Amino acid sequence: YIGLEMAEALMARGLSVPQVEQLGEALPTVDPDLGALVRTELEDHGVTVRTGTTVREISRTEGNSAHLEVKATGPDGAELVLPTDMVLVVVGVRPDTELAAAAGAALGVRSAIAVDTQMRTDLPDVFAAGDCVVTHHRLLGEVYVPLGTTAHKQGRVAGENALGGTREFAGSLGTQVVKVFDMVAARTGVRDHEAESAGY
Repeated sequence: YIGLEMAEALMARGLSVPQVEQLGEALPTVDPDLGALVRTELEDHGVTVRTGTTVREISRTEGNSAHLEVKATGPDGAELVLPTDMVLVVVGVRPDTELAAAAGAALGVRSAIAVDTQMRTDLPDVFAAGDCVVTHHRLLGEVYVPLGTTAHKQGRVAGENALGGTREFAGSLGTQVVKVFDMVAARTGVRDHEAESAGY
């Protein structure tokens, strides 16, 4: 989402914006049909979108330290060199849980900290919330879904319970919304492949 929002903001400043995405669509967190609409919206507003492209290296241009080169491999295996003045790297989220694991906290999905619905870890009097913990999804069970809105709700539950409360995190449905130029893309619930994997 940051990459999409920044593409719009940079275009509004009159900059030329190429967007490189390793996965198959510019917005890979939605089903491909909706992702294709987002890609079209970006391209209709002048963003050059390269999907299925893996960035291998970002380096200074030889002989000119003020300019950069992005070296990548396209979906057909072709080598690409993209000259640029600035690179915004948006690589997603990975839970940083080494400290919790070293303290003896149990880890769950994708090595996120395991918590119950009251945001308690298995360590006495230790609560955790946000992008470092598993998410209780109302349809899929324990998953890892790092979203700001979810983290905010988890944090409120953890904070109240740390003070003696008994609140419970109601669970997530993975709702995500982003505005891309003149389009708003949103999802909630499960994607096709998630529903299939879960037996729906």
